[in-house]
Parts: sequence; C-alpha cells; structure tokens
Amino acid sequence: MQLISLIVVKSTTNEIIRKIKFNEKGLSLIVDETNKITSGSNIGKTTAVKIIDLCLGANSPSSLYKEKDTGENIIVGEFLEKNKVYAELTCKINDELYTFKRSLYKNGKNEINGEITNNIAEYRNKLNNIIFNNSNNKPTLRQLITKFIRLENSNESSLLKYLGTYTKNYEYQAIYEYLFGIDTSKSENVNILSINEGIEKDIEAIYRKNGVSSLKEFETKINLMKEEVDKFKKSYSEITVINGYNDKFNDMQELLSDIHKLEANYSKCKLKIELMKEKIKKEEDKIFNVDTKILKKLYDETKLSLDSQLRDFEDLEKFHNGMVNKRITMLKEAMNELQVELNSTNLELKKLQKDYENNFVSFNIELKDKFEEKYGEYSKNKIKLENFENDYNYVVEKQKEKDNNLSKKITQNNNGNKKQEIEEKFNIYFKELTKNIIGETFAIVINEDDEEFPVKIIGMNGKPGTGIKKAMITCFDLAHVKLIIKEGYHMPVFVIHDKLENIDLKELRGIIAESRIFEGQYIFPILNDRIDMLGIKEEEVVLRLSAGDKFFHIK
Repeated sequence: MQLISLIVVKSTTNEIIRKIKFNEKGLSLIVDETNKITSGSNIGKTTAVKIIDLCLGANSPSSLYKEKDTGENIIVGEFLEKNKVYAELTCKINDELYTFKRSLYKNGKNEINGEITNNIAEYRNKLNNIIFNNSNNKPTLRQLITKFIRLENSNESSLLKYLGTYTKNYEYQAIYEYLFGIDTSKSENVNILSINEGIEKDIEAIYRKNGVSSLKEFETKINLMKEEVDKFKKSYSEITVINGYNDKFNDMQELLSDIHKLEANYSKCKLKIELMKEKIKKEEDKIFNVDTKILKKLYDETKLSLDSQLRDFEDLEKFHNGMVNKRITMLKEAMNELQVELNSTNLELKKLQKDYENNFVSFNIELKDKFEEKYGEYSKNKIKLENFENDYNYVVEKQKEKDNNLSKKITQNNNGNKKQEIEEKFNIYFKELTKNIIGETFAIVINEDDEEFPVKIIGMNGKPGTGIKKAMITCFDLAHVKLIIKEGYHMPVFVIHDKLENIDLKELRGIIAESRIFEGQYIFPILNDRIDMLGIKEEEVVLRLSAGDKFFHIK
C-alpha cells in the first residue's frame, strides 16, 4: 500500500483547503517554516498526519482540536463543523487506486471508493481487508496500522510496544508474527486468550476476597467453616448456650417446688382459720342469755314461787356460758397462732415468689440473649459458608469455562524455522540502518517463548539507550518496510513519524541519507532551520506550514 495524495475539503462549498501529493518513494517532508522566535506549535504539522490516520480508521475527528495537555481548540472544532470538512486519502494497492474518505465533523459519513459505510467498525473492517488482506479482522486494523503511523511522543517502551504497555505479550506475539509474515494462526487464538485472561482475573479476585490461592485451599477453608457451623447448630439445638444451664434450671425448679409447698401450707392455714372462725361463731351461738327479771314476772303472774329454781337456773346458765366462752377463747388462741403462721408463710412465700420472678426473668433474659448471640453467630457463619460455597462454585464453573475455551484453540503452526528465517532477513536491513544512522550495529531477536515479548533489540553493548530511541524507531520501522517490499507482503510500504524535530542532527543526516535510497515512503515533519543544514531538496517537501499559513488557513 502506497500513499498517493490527501485532500481536505469544505463540503459546504467544495473549496479545497489542502491538497498534498506524496512522493512515490523516499522522503515526503512537512516543513515548519516558523523561525526560532515564532513558536511552531499549533500550525498543523501534527494535524496533517492525524488526518491521514483518521482516513485509516483512527478513533475520532475530535483529536484534531482536543489535546490532553492543552485542552480544546474551539475555533478549529467550530470551523470543521460549520464547513462540514472532510478528508480523502488516495492510495495505491497492487496497482489499484483506492480512496478513503473520512468526515472531520460529528456524525459525518465515511466512504471507501464512494461507498458509504454504516459505522466506524465497518469502515475499519473493510480497510483491514483492503490494506492487510485480513478478512477476519484478527489482528484488528488499528493494532496493525499503528505500527506504520506513530503519532504519540516516543518513549523508550514505544519502540517495540507501540500499542502501549497495557497490550499483553500474547497479543503482541500475534501482531508481530502477522506483521513479520511468520504466522497468522496465533491471532486466531488471541480472543480466547483474552477471554481466559479476564476469567483468570475474576478467579484471582475471588481468591483474594476469600484469602485463598487455590481450589484446594478453598475446599479446606469451606470444610473448616462447615465444622464451625455444625458446632453452632448443635450448641443451639441442645440448649447448651448458657454455662451451667442444667444447674441453673434445677435451682429454678427447686425454688418453684418450695413456692408450691408454701402455697399449699398457706392455703391450708387459711382454710384452718376459716374453719376456726366458723367454730367460734357456732360456740358464740351456744351462749345462753335469759333475762331472769322477765322470767320472775312471768312466774309471779302465774302465782308460782320460783326463787330457788331461778337461782339454780342462773347458776346453770353461768356455768354453760362459762364453758362456751372457754372454748371460744381456746379457739381464738389457736386461730391467732394459725394467723401468725399464715402471715409468716405469706411473707416467706412472697419472698420466694419475688426471688423466682427475678431469677426467672434474669434466666430467660440470659437465655434469650445467649440464644440470640449464638443464633447470630450461627446465622453469620452460615451466610459466610454460603458465600464461600457460592464463590467456590463460581470458580469451578469459571475453570470449566476456561478449559472449554482452551479446547477451542486452533493448533498453531510450528514456525521456529520461519522465525529464524525472518529474523535473519530483517537483521540484514536493521544492522545496516543502525550502523549508518546511529553509528552502532544492532540486531533483533525474535523470541520462541510465547510468554515473553516477541521482539528484543540487542547491541554489542547491550540494549539501546534512551538517547538514541527516536533514531532506533526509524531504523526499526524502515527495516520492517524493506522486509515487506522484499517478501511482497500485502501491507503498507510507508512510515509516518511525528515528533522528530529535536532528533540529533548527526542521526537526522543519517536518516535523510537512508530515506533517499528507501524504496518505501517516509513522511515526517521537519523544522525549516534544518532544511539548509541537511541539504533538503525542494521536491522532498510535500507541505509547508507557518504561523501565517496554518493547515486549515485559520488566522
């Protein structure tokens, strides 16, 4: 795939804002004509390459006017929206021309060769098929094309980890094997590995939550928890929740028995007193009380002389009443003794009843509290056990799901020989480029271990230092395009780099020299004050920008 041209147009008026024709091979430079006094930022150098990236499926046109560091450029955003600006990138793939049209405003349509796509996902899938001959979208377009268009500030890790450090090694394995033309089968398994990685994270989170590190530990912990729950359950069912429960219960029963005895004695005494009262009343009814004067008057009227008889009768009466009163006195004395006993029994009974009431309430409160405490512990541990078992069952199911996913993996090609072959071919170009540009020879190593990052760069003095990282990125990417051209891979043969303005002048001279004999296309911005130093030819410049002539011509 070769870049032919880029045009940016106001669709409201069909006015062309920019038209860039790229050189067929070698250098296509974007020159920043601002001087040292005038700042060259925000003139549109990065905008130009961002638009190419958007035409090749980058996320959102908002990247043209929104920056993490500087915020939103409202003027540019409104300009794009008001004029309904679009960009059209023309490319050549196997001698056939393609146009990729991307709207640079919100909710705009995207087209491929004049055919509108429904959404960005469809647009990318079609591009992946056209550019990389990758119909199954594994790896994705953006995972592949980002290797050819580097827009972010380069750092040490982005030399090889160009998608960032969050992309996993197994993903990079599949991507690099695809880019190097080694194997495509590994990319078929990336989704499975990614899904299983998510499952592993879920399982690890469950393990951490429950303080275990394996299913075996999980089982042991569950068994311990079951024993604890059974112990609480047994304690609850056997009412052994109160220490000395049986002794306390027996004391309560003895106290209750004493109360019943006293209640019986109290009732007996009370009954005796009632009987005594009835006897006294009967005795009182026996007292003979006759008025002798009335009796004498009666006898006088009947002419009877009864002096001696009346006296005897009176004596008899006194004797009789005396005996009755004596029995009454004895009964009252006995009744008083019973009353004393009754009062004493009543006092003792009330005391015992009070003691029983207090002990009963205390006992039941303690029993209730202990029951609640034990039941609370039992319930808490039962719920905890249920949660343990649920988590355990979840892990078991996830392990089955993971194993099932692994069973769906396709058999990957045994590509050890292919890797060695590609490594040797790549290093022919890479060694030459690093020697000519950096002044030191480096080589790549393609790792056999799938767990490791797929590519390493090694020099005679070890890994490359941070001071040469930008030049190293150029060497690596140009060597890759040389490999693509040599092997005839269905891939881009261009490299677009941003942020190379401050690269060391010596290294930059080497880059310019190598780019002039480069069969692919190398596009990057350069500062105007370096043009003369590097002997840049006019035909190598495809776009000039300045403070007075920014990309969108916005003042």
